[in-house]
Amino acid sequence: MKPALPIASGRLRPARASDGRELLTLLRDRDIRRYLCDGRLLAAGEVTEMLADSALLDTRGLGLWVLETPDCRIAGVVGLTPVSPVIAGLEGMTGCIEPTIALAPDVQRRGLGHEAMTAAMAYAEHTLGLTRLVAAVDAPNERSHRLMRACGFHPFASTDGPRHALTLYERLFSRPSETG
Repeated sequence: MKPALPIASGRLRPARASDGRELLTLLRDRDIRRYLCDGRLLAAGEVTEMLADSALLDTRGLGLWVLETPDCRIAGVVGLTPVSPVIAGLEGMTGCIEPTIALAPDVQRRGLGHEAMTAAMAYAEHTLGLTRLVAAVDAPNERSHRLMRACGFHPFASTDGPRHALTLYERLFSRPSETG
């Protein structure tokens, strides 16, 4: 089971089925759905399915976390999940894990995305023992490109996406034998 991950501005706690309504509201926000959902307005059943899929990944330590502020308000969602079908078929992507993040508009541009992504990356490296994360970012999504670079991801390829060209990023972690 994946643990809660503390961050300075609150915590990342494992998502649960009861978070569906709040996540639906978050993912229906025009700015969030523009890239994360390829512009689609998700149905409640799709979010329910997303949370069920996350629960299935829980035994592997993967899935979704909600970002809770100190007053327990859900301010976003962070995921560590197998790569999306859009990039899963590309060479070298089989079995890769992809971080995702969506923050409520009122908490963006405060460093919370970097804080949450850093916690998820540390968990991926130190708890799960992953040596690599990959991410796909829509070409026009400048905020996500900045976040990826700020978190140490490097672009390594591009491909067509459902709505926009995608830049593929990777973040390599040292193996224990490489660190001394």
